[in-house]
Amino acid sequence: MSFKSLKEKTAKLKPWQWFGLLYIIGFIAIICLSYGIKLMITGLP
Repeated sequence: MSFKSLKEKTAKLKPWQWFGLLYIIGFIAIICLSYGIKLMITGLP
């Protein structure tokens, strides 16, 4: 999948679809961040 086709697809997104996409990205980022902090506190296994 090329960047151009991705850009065309994102251009067709509706506002609520953008919100959903950002929500999912934010949710994944929070999970990764909390997991990373947990690893730093407990130390690597």
